[in-house]
Formats: sequence, C-alpha cells, structure tokens
Amino acid sequence: ISFDLACAVVLGSNIGTTITPLLASMSGNVAAKRTAMGHLLFNTLGIIWTLCVFYPFVNLNVWITEAFGQGNPETLFTYVNTLEDTQPDIYNQLFAGSLPAGHEVLAKIAMMQFSVSFGLSMFHTVFNLINLSIMIWLTGMYVKIVEKLIPAKHKEDEEFQLKFISAGLLSASELNIAQAEKEMTVYAQRVQRMIDMAENLVHSKEKSEEFSQLFSRLEKYEEISDRMEIEIANYLNRCAEGRLSNEGKLHIAAMLNIVSEIESIADCCFGCAKILIRKQESGVDFTELIYKNIDTMFGYLKEAMTDMIELLSDVEKAREVAIIRSYNKEREINNLRNQLRTNNVENINNKVYEYQSGIYYMDIINDLEKMGDYIINVVDTIRDHFRKHVA
Repeated sequence: ISFDLACAVVLGSNIGTTITPLLASMSGNVAAKRTAMGHLLFNTLGIIWTLCVFYPFVNLNVWITEAFGQGNPETLFTYVNTLEDTQPDIYNQLFAGSLPAGHEVLAKIAMMQFSVSFGLSMFHTVFNLINLSIMIWLTGMYVKIVEKLIPAKHKEDEEFQLKFISAGLLSASELNIAQAEKEMTVYAQRVQRMIDMAENLVHSKEKSEEFSQLFSRLEKYEEISDRMEIEIANYLNRCAEGRLSNEGKLHIAAMLNIVSEIESIADCCFGCAKILIRKQESGVDFTELIYKNIDTMFGYLKEAMTDMIELLSDVEKAREVAIIRSYNKEREINNLRNQLRTNNVENINNKVYEYQSGIYYMDIINDLEKMGDYIINVVDTIRDHFRKHVA
C-alpha cells in the first residue's frame, strides 16, 4: 500500500484502541466511564481535523522524515510498482523470497522499509503532539461534553470515587486484596480530614454561615464514609468468593474489621458535630479552659490517627516501634480523658463553668476517646493478623 494509505491506517488504529478503555470502564464508576469517553473524543476530534488537511499533513511528515536523514517514505511504493513493470522476474523472486541475500534490490528495499517505518512513527507522534496542543485549550468544553454524554445517576457520584478498586469483574483475588489494602488507606485519609473538620467546627461561631457550611460538609463526608465502607466490604466479599489461600482469607476477615472500625471513627466525627448542635440549641457556652482541653484531646487523637495511617499504608511491613507508639498514644488519650473527667466534676462544683457546659464538654471528650479506641482496634488487627510481617 502507499504511504498515505498507511497513514490512514494509523489514524484508524487510534480509533480502534479506544475500545479497550471503553470496555474496561463498563463495570467502573462514573469517573471511569467519563475518562474512557474523553479518550474516545480526543482521538475522534483529532482525526476529524487531520482528515481535513490529510494530504498536506502527510507531506509534512514526509518532509520531517527526510529532514532526519531517513529518506522519502513514499519511494518504496513507487519503487516496487516500477520493479513490477520493468523487471517482473526480479519482482516475482522478491515476493517469493528467492532473491539472494546480498542482492542489491533487497538492500534498497530494506532502506526504504526503514524509511516507511520511521515515517509512520513520525506521523503518529506529530499527530498526537498537534492534537494535544489544540485540545489542551478545550479542556473545559471536553468536561461539559463528557458530563452531558455520561451524567451522574446521583449527585453524590460526582464526589464519591474509589481510587484503587471498582465494581468490575475480579480475576486474581490475591492481587485484588493488595488493591483493597490501598483503598483502606485512602479511606482512612478521608476520615482523617473529618477529624480536622470536627475540630474546626468546635471553634466556629455558632449559627454562623461558616458553622453551617462545616456541619453540612461533615455530614456529607459521613454519608460518603458509609458508602465507601459498603463498597470496600462488598469488594472484599467478592474477593473471598475467588480462589484464595488460607492467609488471604484471614487477611480479608481482618480488613473487613478494619473498614468497620474506620467507619466508626467517621461516625464519631459526625457525632461530635451533633453534640455541638445540641449545645447550640441549648444556648450553652464553653470557657477558654474547655476549648483548651478539647484542643489537647484533638491533638492526641490526630497523632494517633496519623500513626494508624502509617501502619495501614504498608501493613505487610508494619514496624514494631510504630505499633508500640500507637499503644502509648492510646494510654495518653485514656489518661487525659480520666483526668479531664475528674477535673470536670471539681470545676462544676467550684462554679468555674455551668453544669450543662460540663455535660456537653464531657460528651465531646468521651466521643474523642471512643475514636482513640477505634484507632487502637485497627492497630490490634494489624498486629494480630499481619504479625509475621512486622519488622
């Protein structure tokens, strides 16, 4: 075939390769489907403008190939056709594969074949570079088109995405467990952000727009947390239905427990927000001492959460020193809770703050201490079920 027809085949292959991500995205979430559709649009629109200037574009790539010293990729087609007309015997021997190895025709054709290969590679490269240079300015339009073609079934789909796993078919279950371990870490990091939100909510001015926005955001995160727990748990259950070693099955049971504990941490974060709502409705104020003690507890809790995520990020190599640090932090949280509980009774008796303020204050402290319990439960699970990997 001629060089320009070969270039047309290259364009067709660009469309053909888009079927792979489209098929792969069929069982994925809305983000996966939109990514595959964006890939299809990118190649389709690129081919449309290329076809409008096809022959000049082919000539450009011929010129680039010659400029690189690789010869004219169009000469092979002409040379072979001329050979058929002028030297039919040589032509027939060529396609029969009976020409001697050192024949000059074979040497010429080998050089021209390399020129064609280089030219087609250059055509594909230049096509993608120019296509990218044009389409990068139309990203906003792409987003709108893709969102229109593949709308989200629910508004939450815009914000809720699993990063490493999908609801698609499972193949190698042992490898899928590794993906689920990564997803657990992402889940824990999302819940960690809820702890920061809860702390900010404590210091937000009551009945303000900031307070309302933070509360709504925390509530949204809690709903997403519930959905993530269900998605990961369902994925793990499907993994368990595949062929797994005994160790793999034990890992899945442990991971289901970890996911449940992380979700409980998210519930406590939103529980803290609901305590603040009740406090607001009761017209109760906190003193600077109460705020200071709550901040201290949040500080301990965030350190414990960070240590837990560190362990989760590589459960196969969980370090003994990190586990011990987590247990020490849990004791600090419990000791602080006990100390604050004792001091609370004294402060109420001494009229440092009102009784009702002390009630809501202790509710928050107890809620935070529960988070510490859930965190250490995750650490316990890592220690008990991944123990042989601990260094």
